[in-house]
Amino acid sequence: MAGCGSGPLRCRKTHTGLNSTILVLIEGHDEHKPVVRGLGAESLGGPHLAHRAAIGPNSDVIVVTSGVGPQRAGRVTADCIRRFDPCLVVSAGTCGALIAGLELSDWLVTGTVRSLGPAGDSGRAAGMTLESSAVAEISRLRSVMGTVPRIHHGMLVTVSDQPVVGEVEKAAIARRHDAVAVDMESFGIAEAAAACGIPWLIARVVVDTPSRPLPELGAMNSQSGRPPLGGIARYLLMNPIGGPRTLYSLWALVNEYARTLVRVLPALFTDRSPPALADTNGTHRVDAGALAHQ
Repeated sequence: MAGCGSGPLRCRKTHTGLNSTILVLIEGHDEHKPVVRGLGAESLGGPHLAHRAAIGPNSDVIVVTSGVGPQRAGRVTADCIRRFDPCLVVSAGTCGALIAGLELSDWLVTGTVRSLGPAGDSGRAAGMTLESSAVAEISRLRSVMGTVPRIHHGMLVTVSDQPVVGEVEKAAIARRHDAVAVDMESFGIAEAAAACGIPWLIARVVVDTPSRPLPELGAMNSQSGRPPLGGIARYLLMNPIGGPRTLYSLWALVNEYARTLVRVLPALFTDRSPPALADTNGTHRVDAGALAHQ
């Protein structure tokens, strides 16, 4: 587990009042770039492509790349908590739907994440499950997003060894864990934040579904999150008509996600009382067990 080193952290007090910092971790360079561009963030130098954007007089957002995999993401989170002293940690970026009902460009906004064991057994073994204390922030984020994009909540699972591909494996994981989506970073991010006593939440966009998998581009670079150029070239050569359109659609989806994330992040700094957690305003609680059998 990635520890925070200096113990539980709190928001910093300044002579002008409460100084609030939100730490946003995004898995790859290509997902990170449109967010910092949309925020007008300045580079802070150092590791993890850290950028800072002011949201208000005493409020700012730090955006960094976590890299791929829960162990790496956990180490980056712990390092950035020590460096930036945030009040809230956000696991942002992409995820894959495990069940029908979540479509491309839908969002998963949740505070429930579980680590899974390695591939090999049916549905993968369950590890630890974490529940976020950021109930107010999760509710507030859902409430300001409106009905587009569609928002879902439920269990996200994190795998560490290799991505989950194929309808059969996705259905098995959904049934075994009552899960709706999967990624490779959020458990590590949440675990590191929890070790430091910092609230966390997950706000990710769906980029593949059981019936619409990601294109096979090769293993992603663990630091940049990018597939090898050779893998992209092979894919385009083998799919000369549909390949460019598929890659462009994925690029457009990620950029639209970034625009929405930039729009809603300021809501996390407000002190107004959040609305009750209800399945309104486009928020959907998906029953994984029921849909996985359809």
